[in-house]
Amino acid sequence: MKILGKQCKRFGLSVFLSNFFISLLLMGCVAQDNFGFTQQGMLLAQQTPEQHSEQEEMLLRLNQILLIAPLNTEERADLHFERGVIYDSLGLWKLASYDFALSLRLQPGMAPAYNYLGLYFLLQQDYDEALEAFNAVLTLQPNYEYAYLNRGLHFYYTERYHLAQQDFERFYQYDPSDPYRALWLYFNEVKLDPRQAIVNLGERANSLSPDYWGTQIVDYFVGKISLNQLLQKIAEIDQQSVSYAEVLTETYFYLAKQQLNTNHIDEAMRLFKLAVANQVYNFVEYRFALFELSQWRDNDKQGAVAQ
Repeated sequence: MKILGKQCKRFGLSVFLSNFFISLLLMGCVAQDNFGFTQQGMLLAQQTPEQHSEQEEMLLRLNQILLIAPLNTEERADLHFERGVIYDSLGLWKLASYDFALSLRLQPGMAPAYNYLGLYFLLQQDYDEALEAFNAVLTLQPNYEYAYLNRGLHFYYTERYHLAQQDFERFYQYDPSDPYRALWLYFNEVKLDPRQAIVNLGERANSLSPDYWGTQIVDYFVGKISLNQLLQKIAEIDQQSVSYAEVLTETYFYLAKQQLNTNHIDEAMRLFKLAVANQVYNFVEYRFALFELSQWRDNDKQGAVAQ
């Protein structure tokens, strides 16, 4: 959403001031910290050949079982699904997609397989197939929480924000202590009512659990902590742990989304690239950092052609 620039020049000073204050409201303390964040250097998790060894060993066992074990249809469907989940965690989404589709052929009522396939369709911008898959999940299991998140993401990225709001609210109500649910509600509400969005996030922040790293991100968004304090909390995490890469992926992604909200496109794209660089393939933040970068490249190409 472009708040400043040519649009303001066309409609005059009053619109400029109104949008300027909305921009400040969205940024909270982000604007004040922006330059410092850029200058402090970017953190990345260390990547080693051994970090996926456990998943690779599990794949080897599953391949052997699927090849030689006498399995009934339900068992084979379950194992294809489990192998698909491992492929997904390794970023091998084409192979995962094949296994999820095969598990559905063997067991058509497997809602989680539809959920994964819907997510892949969404990331490929096949919006009709994605929506059909998420609807299938909710037909089979009306209380499948993450289908509401994923269908909400579908509506969000197709700019159907009122429909997204319904799904994000439903997802949030399942666990109001989860900061990631509050953050997606916030990003969607920014599209509907920017002033109210930050107020709502501040209210929801009071119910969040400190057990989630995302609570620190929300606290930063609403001005409870500074960027330096956020970075200090990251520095306290063991850099050799799996959670370090996860924390960096989440932090870079949500800061990038906030930069988009304030029309700092270049900084947002840089942060999305950093989210991707930590290679936490099965996190929603990794998936949609890739998606945001893909959309930006597509828009950039279209702009170049138009010129």
